[in-house]
Amino acid sequence: MNDDQLANAWTALDPSPSQRRRMSIRVSSWLDAKESSLASEWLALLKLHPIAVLSATGVAACFVVVATPLRWVAYSVL
Repeated sequence: MNDDQLANAWTALDPSPSQRRRMSIRVSSWLDAKESSLASEWLALLKLHPIAVLSATGVAACFVVVATPLRWVAYSVL
């Protein structure tokens, strides 16, 4: 590898400030586009797989009901 090839490789790996700004804007806009509220994600999932969502919700509700007394017992024993 000669000096010219090394300089070309270095400029490819080290972007200019304007290129960094452009990359930062593109990444942040991509991240903002991908963000959504938890409620909208659940509603989208409910639209696609209603039985899976309802069963997961039921399991979570049962876990909350069962875990509370178990936690009381564990704290009283410890």
